[in-house]
Amino acid sequence: MRVHVLIGGGIAVALLLAGLASAPRAQSCATPAPRTAEPYDIEAFGVFCDMVLRGDFTPKVAIGSVVSRLPSTGVGAVSGARGEITIADGKLIISYGKPNAHPAPDAETAALLATGKVKEWQTARIDADVAPSAVAALLAQSARAHGLDPEKSFPFELHGTVGPYVMHVNAGPIDGPHGMGLPIAITADRKGDDIAGGVAGLYVSPDLIGIVTHGGERTHAHWVSPDGQSTAHLDLWGIKAGTTLMLPKPE
Repeated sequence: MRVHVLIGGGIAVALLLAGLASAPRAQSCATPAPRTAEPYDIEAFGVFCDMVLRGDFTPKVAIGSVVSRLPSTGVGAVSGARGEITIADGKLIISYGKPNAHPAPDAETAALLATGKVKEWQTARIDADVAPSAVAALLAQSARAHGLDPEKSFPFELHGTVGPYVMHVNAGPIDGPHGMGLPIAITADRKGDDIAGGVAGLYVSPDLIGIVTHGGERTHAHWVSPDGQSTAHLDLWGIKAGTTLMLPKPE
């Protein structure tokens, strides 16, 4: 069973057996390809597909040890399927699905965490709405137009408005089977037509598909609230016109 809770108000809205975030995906979580060196000091701890297929939310790295390396951007999941981790503009943000007592941020551990370091950003304005199905293509096209190779990984951030969107914060492990099309964790979910704030994410090379991202996907992205105090994993998201896209300058 998947528990859906409205984030922000903290009010349970339904107990559902399935939702968009847990619906079967067309792509598979195949064995990741052999990894090669990645630009922008991109590092990955844990494997996304292990969470999907085996429910592996065991600790893979201490967050404090990663933050000490001063990454610019990062996305991941708290160990024990208890929350979401984001690094945006170099700032660590952790949101939990339940209001329990939690370790200090630097003492927390991650089941998955992928980070990158950007020395200097370049910006591009999004002049038209971008549908969720077109976001990955837009990032690839924008990267190419700004001197980046879209076959290689790079961090990205956005500031403005995203939507439509579906996002979640992990709240606890599932006491049951795991696999493609099955819930990964109990989650606190939220969806809507648009929401202000930012996005922090990684666009990855084929080598990191299934490691940093869900199988078959090139991006792993998290929403960040306008005040920078809360975050959530974006299951589905579009981009509204007027939003600013930040890409790293070529190394």
